[in-house]
Amino acid sequence: MIDLGFDGLVNARDVGGVATVDGAVVRGGVLYRSETPQLMTSRDVDRAVSELGVRRVVDLRGSRWGASGPLGDDGRGVGIDFFALAGPPVDEEGSSRDGFLPGLLDRAGPVVGLVLEQLVTTDGATLVHCHTGKDRTGFVIALTLSLVGVSNEDVVADYDRSTPIFETMMRNLEASGRSVPAEAPAYALHPPSAAGARAMLDRLDTEWGGAHAYLLAVGVDAELLDRARSRLRDDRADDRADDRA
Repeated sequence: MIDLGFDGLVNARDVGGVATVDGAVVRGGVLYRSETPQLMTSRDVDRAVSELGVRRVVDLRGSRWGASGPLGDDGRGVGIDFFALAGPPVDEEGSSRDGFLPGLLDRAGPVVGLVLEQLVTTDGATLVHCHTGKDRTGFVIALTLSLVGVSNEDVVADYDRSTPIFETMMRNLEASGRSVPAEAPAYALHPPSAAGARAMLDRLDTEWGGAHAYLLAVGVDAELLDRARSRLRDDRADDRADDRA
């Protein structure tokens, strides 16, 4: 999971490179995550398209925030309104630090299917983002990595990488005039928490038996799940390890 090193973003990374529990590796250069690309510089946008191969930009805010800025131009941008599909955000005490992320399993699973459909129908890389890139994006990426076979520990580690830079990101949003509104649900104003992500994954395993079974249960097509796994998994990693032995 490599930081993309953009000038205007601090919470942008490639989720590839991490090992799965069965010896494969998540393929790099396929799926990226970030805060809003509206903070990207023109150089960032050029690099994303020409060097990183971004061909699809999925904005989980829908179209309410003016899409994904210049990175969403030329047909790359797709709006998927997370809360229009999952129901409005619930302002629970403790926000994403406890009940918010686990509670999304009751209503937001189909959103993951819509994102995976974008992933498998794109000939280049896909960038998934919301506003701060921690909760809506975190939910989608966590379920996707779990589907591919990444351990819960490593999924939580990816989610928690947004924590140390949270305050910097919030300052950058404020400086650009794109602050999270003060009236937003509490979860949006709090830093991410590994405890919330871990509780979500524990519930996923306990109640559904893992991401694959869960996504099937909420109506995501089995063929789509297989295509997404194939797109994101580099199963040759295990073969290369055997060759070196």
